[in-house]
Amino acid sequence: MSPTVKILIGLLLALLAGWLSHGPLGRGEALVSSLERQAQAAIAPAELSGIQVRLGRDPLSRAATLSGNANDIQRDGMGSQKGINDYVQEVEGVSGLRWTDQSGSSGGFPLLAETLILCAAGYLIGLGLGWLLFGRRRREGFA
Repeated sequence: MSPTVKILIGLLLALLAGWLSHGPLGRGEALVSSLERQAQAAIAPAELSGIQVRLGRDPLSRAATLSGNANDIQRDGMGSQKGINDYVQEVEGVSGLRWTDQSGSSGGFPLLAETLILCAAGYLIGLGLGWLLFGRRRREGFA
């Protein structure tokens, strides 16, 4: 079997492992649910009732969509005062946000795509390091 085929099989297996973890094993859904709970808890100090935070579900994404009645000052803050947007953006893992009454894309890069890109990058970095450290054949008489 050629080295190229072996490398492609390894990459395919790395991507398969990422997909299994994300989908059938439920880690993608667990991450989005956890981020959603953290974002909802983060806006609690604003003491505004009726504000909801939802993360993308179809497809799963880390982009937050906020809904509820809040004016521009409550959303964006004023001076040194934080707004609801600031509280949500401080949640580590939330990639962006928008309000339901704002035009534009609900956005968010699909979490599965992020997972597969990271799996491929990890595999290729490991492959490169392995080649650098262990892949060179040494000729006799040379260190």
